[in-house]
Amino acid sequence: MKQILILTLTALLLSPLAALHADEPVSLAAIRREALNYADALQVPGKPIGWYFDRPGKTNAPSLYASCDVAHMRTVMGEDLQKTLTPTQRNAWADHINSFARPDGTYGPARANHSPQHANGMVVGALGVLGGKQKHPVRLYDAFDSVEKAGPWLETVDWRKQWSGSHLFWGGMHCFSMSRRCTDAWRNAVLDWLDANLDPQTGWWRKGVAHAGPYEPLGGGAHIWPIYQHNNRRFPLPERVIDSILALQKPDGAWLSYGNYMELDALYGLAYMRSLAPQHRRADILEAARRHGRGLVAQWPVFFARKPDLHVLLGAVGAFGLLQQLLTETYTDTVKWTDIFSDARLYQTQRVEATEGSR
Repeated sequence: MKQILILTLTALLLSPLAALHADEPVSLAAIRREALNYADALQVPGKPIGWYFDRPGKTNAPSLYASCDVAHMRTVMGEDLQKTLTPTQRNAWADHINSFARPDGTYGPARANHSPQHANGMVVGALGVLGGKQKHPVRLYDAFDSVEKAGPWLETVDWRKQWSGSHLFWGGMHCFSMSRRCTDAWRNAVLDWLDANLDPQTGWWRKGVAHAGPYEPLGGGAHIWPIYQHNNRRFPLPERVIDSILALQKPDGAWLSYGNYMELDALYGLAYMRSLAPQHRRADILEAARRHGRGLVAQWPVFFARKPDLHVLLGAVGAFGLLQQLLTETYTDTVKWTDIFSDARLYQTQRVEATEGSR
């Protein structure tokens, strides 16, 4: 095993990607092939498409998250699964995801330290791009599915530790906002509450709450901004968020650490807020993206040598997608990459949700 790891690491370190200099073009096509080969090696032997183990060495049982992660990842890397897979393949994949469904509409077991709401968000995204439907109506929406319940539910979110707390929002309120059950009155009430609770100095949530750490509001914001983006509601403080994200970047170009989801959150924030305030610190945003990209490319072989699970790989792939959005001429491919927050195909709640009485 040690010899195999050494050989693998040596091969990766000799990859052309590891030898890139500061501003040379980066072939996302090569990165795409590496990511797909890594995922392919984790397919469950003898099972239909869509069955995956989480990571090398963890092959005791197929994983709900791994199955969803690969559907998300292939979509983010420019693939349309409705066109590249046959109906039989897509149905088999969706059926495997639905094998994890519970009668109350939740899916599990969820990933460690992740909520049923977060798992719901992953399932909505995966089934949406596969053309599938959830097996049961999702009952977790019931806690906040009216105007009267929305505000009190938002008060229960741990805004001090909102990086994890906002997972409840992303896979809960945001997915519900795209549901046929949702009303315009509900969307307006939730978005008005969010607007009113922004800190005007930083653009972070929640005004008046001391954060448990400097990255908490960034991790929280990334899971909440999509409700603005996908419901065509302008986020009110893009300039302040840009300032806050840039202030958190470390000298080596990372925010927290390369390969961490915080890097994806930061890049998404910069890309989305730049779309709302295109002239605000434009040069600083581009330089921040260049610095981060140089570090991410340099760390790519080391990242793979750590044998990441597929959910972590999805985050890194999304970071490359956002780098392509920010630095199109540097991060090149024959297809357009996206990311897990901005891609509307991953939020087709109305299309995938089961109706009352369905089985």
